[in-house]
Amino acid sequence: MKHALCLSLAVLLLAGIPLQAAPPAKEELVDQVRKAIEDGKKFLRQQQVVVGDGTGHWEVDVNSAGQSGGWTCLTVLALLNAGEKPEAEVVKRGLKYLRDQGVPRKTYAVALQTMVFAEVGDPQDRARIQRNVDWLIKSRVLRDGQFIGWGYETASLSADNSNTQYALLGLWAGKQAGAKIERKEWEAIRDFYVRTQHPDGSWRYRSDLNLPSLTMSVAGLCGLYIVGHELDADRQQLQKNGIALKCGSHEENAAIAKATAFLSHPDNFTIDKVRLHIFYHLYGLERAGRLSGQRFFGDHDWYREGCQYMVKNQHDDGSWYLRGQGFDAWPVISTDLALLFLSKGRTPILMSKLAHGPPDNPNLDWNRKRGDLRNLTDYASRELFKRQPLGWQIFNAREVRPTNDEEVRFLTGELLQSPIVYFNGHNRPIFTAWEKKMLQQYVEGGGFILAEACCGAEGFDRGFRDLMKELFPDNKLEPLPAGHPIWQSHAKVPPGEFKLEGIELGCKTVVVYSPEPISGWWEGNQHETGRGQQAFRMGGNIIAYATGLEPPKPRLTHIEVVDNKPESKIPRGYLKTAQLRQADNWRSAANGIRNLMLDLRKTARMDVALQAQELYADDKDILNYKFIYLHGRDKFSIKRLELLRANLETGGVLLADACCGKKDFDDSFRDFVKELFPGKKLEPILAKDDLYSAALNGAEITSVRCRRQPADAQGADGGYQNVAPALEGIKIDNRWVVIYSKYDIGCALEKHVSPDCLGHDHESAIKLARAAVLYALQR
Repeated sequence: MKHALCLSLAVLLLAGIPLQAAPPAKEELVDQVRKAIEDGKKFLRQQQVVVGDGTGHWEVDVNSAGQSGGWTCLTVLALLNAGEKPEAEVVKRGLKYLRDQGVPRKTYAVALQTMVFAEVGDPQDRARIQRNVDWLIKSRVLRDGQFIGWGYETASLSADNSNTQYALLGLWAGKQAGAKIERKEWEAIRDFYVRTQHPDGSWRYRSDLNLPSLTMSVAGLCGLYIVGHELDADRQQLQKNGIALKCGSHEENAAIAKATAFLSHPDNFTIDKVRLHIFYHLYGLERAGRLSGQRFFGDHDWYREGCQYMVKNQHDDGSWYLRGQGFDAWPVISTDLALLFLSKGRTPILMSKLAHGPPDNPNLDWNRKRGDLRNLTDYASRELFKRQPLGWQIFNAREVRPTNDEEVRFLTGELLQSPIVYFNGHNRPIFTAWEKKMLQQYVEGGGFILAEACCGAEGFDRGFRDLMKELFPDNKLEPLPAGHPIWQSHAKVPPGEFKLEGIELGCKTVVVYSPEPISGWWEGNQHETGRGQQAFRMGGNIIAYATGLEPPKPRLTHIEVVDNKPESKIPRGYLKTAQLRQADNWRSAANGIRNLMLDLRKTARMDVALQAQELYADDKDILNYKFIYLHGRDKFSIKRLELLRANLETGGVLLADACCGKKDFDDSFRDFVKELFPGKKLEPILAKDDLYSAALNGAEITSVRCRRQPADAQGADGGYQNVAPALEGIKIDNRWVVIYSKYDIGCALEKHVSPDCLGHDHESAIKLARAAVLYALQR
């Protein structure tokens, strides 16, 4: 963990010298991964063999003839997952080649072709998908009437776990695309994996081999999750009241636990020590992490470690391969697998399921519903975020075992990559002291907590209420009122349809709790009719409110969390700010100024005090502050303005904004300004003003992202738009002494915005508030 060095520029700013750009920071891993993906795509485009009839293929590596069409399938799949659209010429040529090819002859090729057609989603491929699914089912290998997997061809007499893995992936992709597959097929596959697993949790390449295989053990774990997903919907026996009679009953749980333990063992988890098939292994590892939701295997962050390996070992031409290492030596195939790992694993994480329970007696009470978040995330991707790929994860921080406060803050930063944390269960949720601290830091950093008493369990309900009292002693869980925007942030749900309670902290509700069951409908994926449809709409509303309909950033995006302890002594020469006290909700953006000061430390290299001093307008100390901030949502009135007026007339600047664009505050602020400076009125700060200039800011501020329209009656969000800044101000002696935004800045600084909040996004709020501080210091 690294912290930015703070080198003061206050003297330079006071002297009127323009802000200098900070030295270039070391490239973040997330940016290295983005570049690696683009370079890999460029390499694959260059390798396509273009045929005169408008087709193109990648049947170029050794042995490609043995899997006719398979190489092209894998490459098209990699390009699609790495962001290429089906309309891109390179993909169109590949798809034409595959469609013209007909039915492949090998299991790998049939499965991969099915995965490609399912990924594209073109109606013309539906018959091809069903044809391939039927081929795969017909090609199963049976011995004495018992299913033993898939071999290379339709008439194979033997089977192996590699062909079986890809055949299953093809079946699952086909099922998701609408192909018909009987339940008994999934049950036979589940029974096969449970039956062939060894006592240590591993699988072999073939059942007659003795040595465990890491790649095949990953394949076995993935297989159990896939068939579990297909079988879970019916077996929980969900009742009309939302209670599942068989909550947490998963026949493959024991086998999954053994496989996860095998993979997580220090002797088995490895990235760069796999002797053969490392790219094949990493693509499988990504799949295991994604299907299970596991952020960590043991104490390993599998995606971060895999990305570090990929970035380090990419060749200058954008390809990946290892010389003399079997099919790892084939550049096209290795690059395909590398891109699939990087791009699919990079999917932004919308929600994190938090593990809890007694540290010395781990159990799965926190994961009774294995598919709830997966199905809810898929719904949100489809209905809220225009089908942008989104993921979910299990965040079991106990696997990492932090040993100090700095490591806890690092984990909090990792958790903040997903905007929503979710946990439920039947029993009292138990967290360690450092996990509680992580949750507090998570909410302070802009995160949102969603919780549910699974099946309405009283033990969880009592424990959750006690936990909230401990984490947020000054804020109570209260029923969400009928006028709360959460009832229509995405789709209209009658207030009270689900019993929801919340905790409000500053600008918004940051905790939503359901003491009654709702997750059973998410688990069963019952989103089309009845109570299940309402449950998914309610979940969509909660997600829309929590995120402000802003999708999360890609995985690995760095989020710094700093120590929130009060500063005991502020060194001489540090910039200190004041926040003006007024009506009841004057601290609605309690961490806004802190986040602004952190940005100034990092981008402007300034020495600043992080915490604003809270003062009344008639406090004599107000004269010691060059920058003063005012934010609120309600009507207010401030009397005895002489000292504040004297400050502003002699060099101070007041920055103010209306919390989420609230009209009550806006009206009061305009009256307040008339009293503060009689005869003066707020006037627009025009586009070419020094406040927005490149000389002050390093780059001219010409546009900001701002939501200026509220959600309509149907819950459709007005959305952010790129618009010119709309600041107003009071000018005295050719200097702005008051800078005001009727659109929110403070809640955005705090990263607590919702779809009903009229105002700026975080980056634009930082940009405008930073400009106000620099203006105050330079004038």
